[in-house]
Amino acid sequence: MNVAEALAQLSGRTNLSLVIFTVALVMCRVMPVLIFSPFLGGEVVPSEVKMGVGLLLAVVLFPVASEGMENIPVRALPYMALLIKEVFLGMALAFIVNTVFDAARVAGTLADTMAGSNNAQLYVPQLGQQVSLFSSLNVQLSVVLFLTLDGHHMVIRALAESFMTVPLYGFPHFSHGIWPFFNVIMRVFADLLKVSLALAAPSMLATFLTDLALGAINRVAPQIQVFFISMSIKPLVGVLIAFIAIQLVIERMQTEMAGMLRMLQDAIRLLA
Repeated sequence: MNVAEALAQLSGRTNLSLVIFTVALVMCRVMPVLIFSPFLGGEVVPSEVKMGVGLLLAVVLFPVASEGMENIPVRALPYMALLIKEVFLGMALAFIVNTVFDAARVAGTLADTMAGSNNAQLYVPQLGQQVSLFSSLNVQLSVVLFLTLDGHHMVIRALAESFMTVPLYGFPHFSHGIWPFFNVIMRVFADLLKVSLALAAPSMLATFLTDLALGAINRVAPQIQVFFISMSIKPLVGVLIAFIAIQLVIERMQTEMAGMLRMLQDAIRLLA
């Protein structure tokens, strides 16, 4: 018996083609979360490593996702429809998961803009771009906190639940209607600014009060160049208040991460 005959018999016994099609569908749902999530490496991770991790997760989730895989169509057009559905679900879940990290980045940008230090830029590997100083601090803090709280395991568990809610061979039923699901997505986008303002509030308030005090000084003594003084005072005040209130920021991040995971569960439930 040659190698070709052995592979043919193995394929006939285990239906390797169907297994490959199933793994490809699983990766279409998993890869968006891997690609866009900063806590899994973000843009700095090479594509080969992302594909390897995605394949590993697909293998781990295969026992859950393979229920009823004999119903997966092998014809071109129905299978392409399933691929598009899986990419859509993966993008929606990734958008919800990234809420807190995007809010942390925006909060840092707001704080640096108010303090006048937004010209200083640092490269953040998880985002693959240059951001301001406080943005880098907030993103790194949120990633470390999320991993410390075992959030990545919760996201993987949510992915496994999504395969039980929406199997690979089926489409979302939206038993509660289409609008509630998209309402969750829009609420996540709307909460982005709210969370950003909450995380940046201590530094923004401190720099605002500093501007107010310097404005009062300028009214009393117009000869004092408060503009140039503020360029050195406001960044110092922003850094000082940020480190004083860092415990409050961490607690708020924990609260928002818990809310993000609840929204992820709600979105998966609404797909059923």
